[in-house]
This record gives sequence, structure tokens and C-alpha cells, in this order.
Amino acid sequence: MRERGIAFLLALAALAAFYGLWLRPAPSLDADADSARPTSTERRGNGYAGLTEWLERAGVQVRSWRERYTALKDLDVPPRGNLLVLTLPGVEMFRSEEFAALDQWVRRGNTLLINAALLDQPGWAAGHESGVVTEVESLTSIEFETRQVRDARLDDTPLSQRVRDADARDAKDRDEDEEVKPDEGRSTRSYDVPEEIVLQATGPHALLANVHKLGLETDYEPQDWSLRMPYDNFVLTLARTANGEGAFFEQRLGAGRILLSAGGTLFTNRALGNDDNARLFANIVSVAVARDGVVLFDDLRQGLSASYDPARFYRDSRLYTTVLILLALWLVWVLGSTRLRAPVMTTHDPSEAELVRRTGHLVARTVAPWHTALALFDHFFASVSVASRAPARAEERPGEAWQWLERHAAILPQELDQLKGWYADAHAGRKVPLAPLQNLLDKLERQLKT
Repeated sequence: MRERGIAFLLALAALAAFYGLWLRPAPSLDADADSARPTSTERRGNGYAGLTEWLERAGVQVRSWRERYTALKDLDVPPRGNLLVLTLPGVEMFRSEEFAALDQWVRRGNTLLINAALLDQPGWAAGHESGVVTEVESLTSIEFETRQVRDARLDDTPLSQRVRDADARDAKDRDEDEEVKPDEGRSTRSYDVPEEIVLQATGPHALLANVHKLGLETDYEPQDWSLRMPYDNFVLTLARTANGEGAFFEQRLGAGRILLSAGGTLFTNRALGNDDNARLFANIVSVAVARDGVVLFDDLRQGLSASYDPARFYRDSRLYTTVLILLALWLVWVLGSTRLRAPVMTTHDPSEAELVRRTGHLVARTVAPWHTALALFDHFFASVSVASRAPARAEERPGEAWQWLERHAAILPQELDQLKGWYADAHAGRKVPLAPLQNLLDKLERQLKT
């Protein structure tokens, strides 16, 4: 009973280790760990299923893109006049070769629409602004910064004075026993009801026809992000927030263009009907998508892959860690709590049938088959002598025995021919099938007695 209890506890430990390594969810600011991701198949609030169905009913070709950008050059669509919708942050990282492939695809005359969750913070994106800023800069060379960073960058106070002020603040904080980290100015407070962030269109533009106001929805209190324009870049601001910060931008790249929304919920299911959001996307499709063009939704970036990568599974160190833990637990269980006992040998006296069977096996392994066949024939001819009432033994005069068997009405000619063949093989020292021979002899003996 004690051994079973130890085995049960070790099994629970193995289960806990498996859960901790494989099933434990990653820390997130999202209260709902199963929050909807912005994919073309998602029908909940943060998905694009409503936009996808609307485009399909309008006769626009829509596809769920689940490949790397390196496969764009082999896509069976026109080389230009297509729209790719990318939402950030994602769960799939970019590869270095994808940036060049995407740049070439846009320069050929296609449009890239990036919905980056900066000004709004939906549940699936909360707390990932820094990653979004890095990815946007890698894709477009457009940089964003927070208000605190901008104020520090534009501050004319000498560096020595700023250092002294910072030291004084740190000393004051230590006196008050308050440890304030450099990035703790951000609030992660969530809203009971999503709040709307209103954007105003900037002026006349082909993409802003009949567009006056746009609306984002946020689940968490966002930071104030501002556009920081690098010296070698230029973008056109198409919409601004209430405090005048840019929120929707257009950047020309070769024969194509990049549209950047600083909000991740602008065209999702829950916000598509807000204000003029739908009108803006209709304008984008009418301007950027050719008659035979396609609207692509990058679902790979949100975790929907077209293929399973087994190499990635076996490269994961957690697999080998789990295997080692399980082996270690098994070894501890075997060496620590399992007593290996030799099975008790019980001997029984063999029965008569078993003795006969084993004796037969011994004879079959040691005596040549033709010798055994001759012994069987001698026994059979003795039975023939009794049946024919011959004065001499049949095994001494086999010719007369064969003649008597040929005249016997109960014996078939083919059976007698088979018996003669085996008889000749036995006398010639050739191998004889003993089991069929015994069966045939038994049959003939029964026929002789009838």
C-alpha cells in the first residue's frame, strides 16, 4: 500500500511538471486569456470576420494569408493592385528575409495596411506597445515615441542639471521607501466598458471621401504616442486625435503605398460600424485594389499557420526538459520505492499425457523420419496380417499384403498409391511426412476392421 501511495504522488508530480512546462499560460495583462485575435475567421469583437464577409458580398476577392512574406512573389494573383492587412502586435515573429520580400511586393504597386495597437489597447494587445513600435519601425521606418520621451528629447536643460535633478528625485524616493521604476508612469487600468477614441480626418484626400470622424475602442488605458519623423522619411497624416497627434498615415513606396493606423481596432467587428470606419475602408479598397486584385489578411501573424513545422517542435527546449524530468521521476520511483522480487517458481508433477507428449517430441527430434515411418509400416502390416488371416506375417511378405489391400473394397486406389509412395521413400531413406502417414494408416486400419 505504501508503494502505491508513493507511485501516486510521483505521478502527480510528473503531471504538475508537465502542466508547468507546457500548459501554463504566459503572463498577460488581458483578463481574458482566450481573448479574440484579429483574424479573418474570428467572429468575436476583435476579429475581421465581419469585414471579410462584407468584402465577399461586395464581390471583392478575399484570402486568409497564412504564409511568410517570402511567398508573396509566387502568389497566383495579379502582380499589382492588391491589399495586405497586417495587425500588430502578433504572436508570430518576423524573419529577416520577410522585410525585403514585403518591400519589393509593395514597390510593385500594392498596398500594405498596418493596424498597430498604440493609441488603443484591446485585450489581445495590452502591454505590448514596445514590440509594436519596433515592428512598425522595421516595416516602415516610421518611429513613434511617448510624450515623456519627447519631452525629455526636446528639453533644453543641460545634461548635468538633468542628472542632478534625477539623482535628487531618486534620493527623495528612497527616503519615502518608494521604488519607482523608469517605466512605471504607465497605467494598466482596465475599463469596465470599452471606451471610444475619436479621430478627426485632416482634409480632402481620395481616401477620406465622405470620411469626417473615425472611432477606436480600447479596453485598457493607453499611453500617449506621438509620431517621430526620421530625417530621411516622409508620411502624410490623414487623421488626428483630439489633442492633435497623428493617428492615420500614408507613405508612398515605389509604385505602392503603406497605410499606417496607430489603432488596432479601427476595422474590427466591434468598431467597423463606428462613425466613418467602414467608409474609410471602402475608400481604401476602391483606390488601392484593382478590378482583379485581392485583399489579403495576414492571419499567420496572429497564429493561424498553413502548415505545421515539426522542426520547430523538436527545437523547443521544453520538450527535452520534460523528457528528462519524466525519466528522472521514473528512475527515482524505480530505485527508491520499487522492490524487485524474483517470481516464486512452482513445480508440478507432469501428467501422463504430458509425459507421452514430451517423449514424442524427444523421439521426433532424435530419430530420423524414415526410421519412424518404417516402424509405422511394420505396425500397419501386422494389422493387415490379422485382418487377412494370413499364415505368415505381412511385413515378411509385403507383396502378398499389397495384393490383398488392392482387392479390398473399402480401400480407395489413390489412398493405396499414396501409401506405396511413402513406403518406397521410407525404404530409400528419404524424408516421409509422419503426421499425414499416421493419419492415413489410422484411416486404413479402421476400414480393415469394418
